[in-house]
Amino acid sequence: MIIPESLGQRIVDTTMRLVHRNVNIMDRDGTIIATGHPHRYRTLHKGAKDVIETGTIIEIYPHELALYPGALQGVNLPIVFDDQVVGVVGVFGHPDEVRNIGFLVKMITELILERDLVQREMRTKTRLREQFIEASVLKPVTELLPKLKRLAKNLEIDLLQPRTVMIIDVSVVLQKLTLEYGSSELVVERVEDILFSCIETGKLLSEQDIACLIGDQLIILKTAVTTDWLCQNNSAAEQLVTFLADAIGGPLTCGVGAVAHSVTQYHVSYKQAHFCLRRCSKDQAIIQISEKDILVHHVLCEALSGSTLSAISTLQEKFHHMITGNKEICSTLSALFACNLNINAAASMLHIHRNTLLYRLNRLEAETGLAPCRSVDDMIICRLLLLLVDQNKVIP
Repeated sequence: MIIPESLGQRIVDTTMRLVHRNVNIMDRDGTIIATGHPHRYRTLHKGAKDVIETGTIIEIYPHELALYPGALQGVNLPIVFDDQVVGVVGVFGHPDEVRNIGFLVKMITELILERDLVQREMRTKTRLREQFIEASVLKPVTELLPKLKRLAKNLEIDLLQPRTVMIIDVSVVLQKLTLEYGSSELVVERVEDILFSCIETGKLLSEQDIACLIGDQLIILKTAVTTDWLCQNNSAAEQLVTFLADAIGGPLTCGVGAVAHSVTQYHVSYKQAHFCLRRCSKDQAIIQISEKDILVHHVLCEALSGSTLSAISTLQEKFHHMITGNKEICSTLSALFACNLNINAAASMLHIHRNTLLYRLNRLEAETGLAPCRSVDDMIICRLLLLLVDQNKVIP
């Protein structure tokens, strides 16, 4: 480990305020890289050089100064990190007076270096996770690129493992904290620290899972470890949402995509998770794409994003013309689908007579040719037309 000069100077400034003595930090060559005496910066310290060579403490008394060019009286102690001497810390003063102070400064220095290294490693890992998510999840991947292989190797993850994309929305918490404390950037950093601290403490993710906070969304690639993916994903999502919501103090919602069996499917799972997330509510905080009603809705939406839209345009024109003067047909169809095409149940939901509902359906068939209660194909087309109304799509 090489001690950065800027970090060394911060350590010197901090410890000098505590011990009221000049403090020096020397590198492995015995050169002073941080000091309270600016004129000594980048000069050679013979006492530090001896510490590096012997690994022992060197105490310099006033009568020994001639033996240690570039040094003053004081104690010089090795800075040990991972069982290696990485530098030297020196405290000015008579050795008998500053010996204990020297041990204190050495301990503080080693603790700060350890903390800095941990933070740098965490930042590096965080950036690697972000790069992997950005390259494989947020945009389509047609093949396994060398960059993804490198990132996976650095993150020590097995790309052959099936994974599910989960998206947890923390926007409500971020907005609340920003209003309370201001400075959205600091709030995001603080929330990110809390989230990942909780994830680590609660062991919510395995070593093969990948998570990062991008904007106001916590994106997670959760490893599928059982064949019962629906149950596993629901349990994992519930645990994450409950634990993290308690930690950061706010309601969270979560969308869960399908299991991706290769990197090329991550983006598809992400889109599905995003689709589910948009449909979450206070009453339903977690939605999975595998839930039947969500799955059907998703399939219909996907169908309308392709050539289906132009193919259905003629029927859409008829349907649009009909609902212009007969707006209740939309609510009628919605109730009918919600009641699994049970006419009596739908009429009861709408608070109308059964014959009234049948009259509306007969009129729908007369004007569009569609009979959703007698034909599965017609039912699917009616669901598409109703979805187009909800999405306010325009005929191409």
